[in-house]
Amino acid sequence: MIGGVLGCVFGLALPACGGAPGPPARQAPPLPPLATADLTRLLPQAGLRWLVLARPREIAAVPWLIPSIAIVAPEENVARHAGATGVDLRQVREAAIASYVSGEGAAGEARLYVARHSGDPRTIERLFRRRLTGKERRALDRPDVVRVTGDIGRAPHALVLLGPDVVGVQDGGSPLRGPARVASLYALGRLKRSPTALSEGPLAALAARFGPAPVRAFAPGPFDGELARGARGLLAAATAVGAAARPSAREGIALAIAVAGDFSTSGEAASEELLLAWNELAHGSFGHLLGLDAPVEPPLATHAPDAVAIAVELNPRALARGLAAATGERIEEMLR
Repeated sequence: MIGGVLGCVFGLALPACGGAPGPPARQAPPLPPLATADLTRLLPQAGLRWLVLARPREIAAVPWLIPSIAIVAPEENVARHAGATGVDLRQVREAAIASYVSGEGAAGEARLYVARHSGDPRTIERLFRRRLTGKERRALDRPDVVRVTGDIGRAPHALVLLGPDVVGVQDGGSPLRGPARVASLYALGRLKRSPTALSEGPLAALAARFGPAPVRAFAPGPFDGELARGARGLLAAATAVGAAARPSAREGIALAIAVAGDFSTSGEAASEELLLAWNELAHGSFGHLLGLDAPVEPPLATHAPDAVAIAVELNPRALARGLAAATGERIEEMLR
């Protein structure tokens, strides 16, 4: 008697305790995969001011680049950033930094940082929320799409976690309608008609021209004001500008810079102007600081109907020392 009661209590499936078991619970269908295979397809083209793409882990795997990287981003700063954010930049496979025009935030700019990481999303969220000082809100678009918004000091910020390995952080702009929110909508497949950063137009053409370089930068036109007078006036008619950097066989940095536009009748003259603009930059105080005036190989100008370009090979140590001197405080602030 006692044994039968205990069997019922502990679910030992005795027939006398209530008959046959019910049907098994129906499993929920698996969620459709997130569209995160290409980070550039998480970034809207509308409102884009500039974009930088990098593959940090690939760059850090080049042995002769390690000393130059340490000049710009010392190991202790990178480790401190990993402890504060949960993202180890040394293990980031892909990263993007994009600036957008915004009516809100500092100087009308919203900046979005996106990375394909190897960290723990829960740790990344916890560390981000620890930094918030007010207006905290958390939303789940689905179990693997988490959005957190709030203020850090007086500036609005937003975090978006897309699946197990993609994170985006927005600084400035609208936390609820800015590029971080748009990135989540792209990942969910809800903005299929909205062009992404490099999906079409002159930016797509520049991306195809540069190929899969480990560092690329883009800025769409039109350019006005001081920018239009840049590159000896070439930017006034430019539709976009871009640059790409990759390690060279001679342990240098092979840099390519291109200006997109209609150069079908003026390509040769425009390429000469671009070369003169480069030389003016290289022999100025800023160019000297970066070592642009002492390249491994002198710059070579080329032209095509849709773009003019220069290619030059730089000394990585000189470039790193110059970048550290020019932007060291800013980079250290970003890694803090």
